[in-house]
Amino acid sequence: MYSSIAPGTLLNNRYCLVGAAGQSKFGQTYLARDQKRLNELCVVKEFTPVQQETAAVESLRQRFHQDVSGLYELQHPQLPPLRMMFAQEERLYWVRDYVEGKSYGVLLDERKAQGQVFYEAEVIQLLLKVLPVLTYLHNRGMVHRNLSLDTLILRQQDQLPILINFGLVQELVTRLQLHSIDQREALGQWGFAPPEQLHGKAEPSSDLYALAVTAIALLTGKTPESLYNSQTQQLDWEALVTVHPTFARLLRQMLHPQPKKRPASAAQVAQILEPLLANAPVDAMPANAMLSDIMLDTPVAATQPTDALQPLPTRLPKKRLRPKRKGDSDPRASAAMVVGLVMLIAAVAWKFLPHKQPDAKPAASPSVTAARPTVAPGAPSPRATASPLNASPKAESASDEALRDRRRQLNIDFPFFTSLVDEVFYAKYPQQRSRKLGDTEQDKFKGEWNTIASSTVAKLATLKPETRSKMGSYRRANYDTWLATLGETGAKSSPRLDALADSRFFQLFPDQKGKTLNPRTFGQVWYAIADEQVSTANAQPRPASGKNANGNRSL
Repeated sequence: MYSSIAPGTLLNNRYCLVGAAGQSKFGQTYLARDQKRLNELCVVKEFTPVQQETAAVESLRQRFHQDVSGLYELQHPQLPPLRMMFAQEERLYWVRDYVEGKSYGVLLDERKAQGQVFYEAEVIQLLLKVLPVLTYLHNRGMVHRNLSLDTLILRQQDQLPILINFGLVQELVTRLQLHSIDQREALGQWGFAPPEQLHGKAEPSSDLYALAVTAIALLTGKTPESLYNSQTQQLDWEALVTVHPTFARLLRQMLHPQPKKRPASAAQVAQILEPLLANAPVDAMPANAMLSDIMLDTPVAATQPTDALQPLPTRLPKKRLRPKRKGDSDPRASAAMVVGLVMLIAAVAWKFLPHKQPDAKPAASPSVTAARPTVAPGAPSPRATASPLNASPKAESASDEALRDRRRQLNIDFPFFTSLVDEVFYAKYPQQRSRKLGDTEQDKFKGEWNTIASSTVAKLATLKPETRSKMGSYRRANYDTWLATLGETGAKSSPRLDALADSRFFQLFPDQKGKTLNPRTFGQVWYAIADEQVSTANAQPRPASGKNANGNRSL
């Protein structure tokens, strides 16, 4: 049995180990810095093959590389890029990008320590953010096969859920004997893996089953083992939590033991979930408040019982207790509270759309310039209470349906889109944020919101499909990559790229000229345009001035 490698050790003349970060049945995990990529943090997974001969180890490395070649080609913002596998001293090492954040297993434990679990709106929102990456994989004939609380990480930088640790890798580790492990361990995590996967077969609906188990664990705070009924061979969870009937029915369908009776695709699940956010109840505490408060700025390497590498807290999070109101035991006060809640719902119901996301409110403090958006690392997502989650939905109008279909046709991320339209609407009608509206006013302003949304869709339709679909996930790291492409590595900005992006952006949104861009709304559009302009900027001569097209120096 090999011992852990000491911190400071240089592997492959490139990866300097920071320290051991986790030990699992599938091998030791290290945190390292890549000396050939500006000392970026990365994850190095160590395997100790059963066959120790140098030639045999090299042969295993080549076979592994060949079998996972499809994984190297994946390019999605919610899949950390895989780098390489190399052999050294009869050991094999596999390298992937580091994801700074916490697994949902860790986040759930922190919630439970405070007597709380995840709210229905949060869980629906999470599923809607995971389903697009599953669609991406399934459309390429791939199945993750290892989705669980521990392989789903909330990335600190942009609050996106990231999928790690493909089941294919575990299967290869077992089959090629890259590590001494029972073959049954490669079939998936018990409780999260569906029946067919435990018998060696996996298909796209297998990931949907695992996603449903993950959702139930977050809602109930219970492990699949504790919910499993050996007589029915199903999870008994519905008596523990109350959710929207449609959501409960969908989860039951996703958990069906027969794969063919589950939803046909991840996209179909998303279509069912989108309208549910309007009815998903939330507690008095904002859904994302605790998540944003417990995120750390620097990673701390520590031993964890999982392959997921996350920074662990150096201090306990502050305990949040709901203050007791004087009227808590007074029936009259409770009745007044109900009446007040109904009035509040009526005040905001005009802005209801069937597919609106709870994080649709624009950020209060924009942190990017019009010349080049920069998302601050660790910036929390907008609060889940920003939208009328408890509003009673009205029948979907023809304009609502046409708008929804057009957005889906263009593959525009709907949380990003509704946040963008909200920002434009409230800039035009700032007094409407807290006004009490009558039925006539509700119809009027809802119609105005739809008009703005239709105009915005038409503008976004002019973007290329490949960049349009990325809006909502762009971040500063993308801009830095473009700088490297332009031969400007290390620079804070590119006058060539900024000028081209500004020109196109202000043609679409002239009213944003001279303003600071919200990184989650207009900043995303700017990034998408800049993404399209990289090749053009590369062909242009380097300007002498560092000013952008608007005459303002970019930051």
